[in-house]
Amino acid sequence: MGSSQETKLDSDLEPELFSENAEQLNDGSISREERKLLQKIDFYVLPCICITYTLSQIDRTNISSAKIAGMAIDLRLVRNRYSVALLISFIPYVCSELPTTAIIRRVGSKILLTILILGWGTVAMCFGFVKNFGQLAALQVLLGLFDGGFNPACIYIISSWYKRYETQQRLAIWYMFGATVSGFNGIISYGLSQMEGLGDLLPGAVTVALSLPIFLFVTKFPEKAQWLKPRELVLIRERLMTGRGESLEERVSRHSLIAAATDWKVFACIFADHVRKRSPFIVGYFALVIMGLVMGGFVQNTGYKLAGIFLAVAGNNCCIPTVLAFLANNVPLNSEHQVAVPIQTIFAGLGGVVGSIIFREQDYPEYRPGLYASIGCMLLCMVITGLLAILYQHENQTADDQGKILEGMPEFRYTI
Repeated sequence: MGSSQETKLDSDLEPELFSENAEQLNDGSISREERKLLQKIDFYVLPCICITYTLSQIDRTNISSAKIAGMAIDLRLVRNRYSVALLISFIPYVCSELPTTAIIRRVGSKILLTILILGWGTVAMCFGFVKNFGQLAALQVLLGLFDGGFNPACIYIISSWYKRYETQQRLAIWYMFGATVSGFNGIISYGLSQMEGLGDLLPGAVTVALSLPIFLFVTKFPEKAQWLKPRELVLIRERLMTGRGESLEERVSRHSLIAAATDWKVFACIFADHVRKRSPFIVGYFALVIMGLVMGGFVQNTGYKLAGIFLAVAGNNCCIPTVLAFLANNVPLNSEHQVAVPIQTIFAGLGGVVGSIIFREQDYPEYRPGLYASIGCMLLCMVITGLLAILYQHENQTADDQGKILEGMPEFRYTI
């Protein structure tokens, strides 16, 4: 707010608002005032981070586009050098995720996201001046360093504004922006390759140019957002307190760091997610990916191969935002959430490391070891999803029958 008087919660207003919305907040329905507030939050929060994620997707695939355009020949990337260049970026990518999310409340979303965007945009521009493998490897390290913290930061920002069962559709919108652009990467790469040198600089230059507008329009966290009225801030506090049991300003402590890092749910969500008894659908997504991998990798007919690619991509894109929303549903405490999100994305980054190793150039064009490993992972995900559904159902039933308190909140129930 503009002044301390504006940010101060009006004691006369608070009881009135709480009594008006308490019943709706508890039973999962939504009042007209709350619906209007949600639309306002969507307008201020989602567009900027969606556009930024789109830029991220374009810049992080620069090396793949450059390889198609002849970079491997120009830089003499013989043997496994290209795979090594991909692998190198994942090390700082993974290492930067947890620190970035841990400090985002202290630094602020505006400053942190702008630093990350400006950093990876500058690095992306520098790819246009690479002359040898050493320079390529150094830039890959820097790109991973700046890019690694971006995804968990965006996920945390979204989960800081919405209730447990409002996050998945927002995460899906955010993720699908990048996924849609990825579908045009081939066309974009071809167009850039025809620009005689400028194409190497253009994606990074666009990102750097947009870093200032992004800084101006990225919203702060609820407690510091200047576009919120005092009444709206009260409602947001009550909405989030209902699901979390924590204040908006709660930060990471040593206790919450240890609690989240050792919480079995954080590691389980890496493999499987289930939203409001949707575990059969999640298993279906995994089955769709397996079907697509089998058709694309083991069937000789070209039409079936293309159909398999379509199925695998569709199933994968359905899984990812659902898995991201899993933490928002089953790790409700804000302070633990700041640690749990990067832990989840760290393992996603490790998947990239493994992928760059098992999909080897010498296995071209069939890549059988990589396909076998991917299918095995999907089967494991299906098993874990089923086990989690059974386990969470048991925990919820125990809470209902015996009054067991879950996550320190009497009304909390795990999402199945």
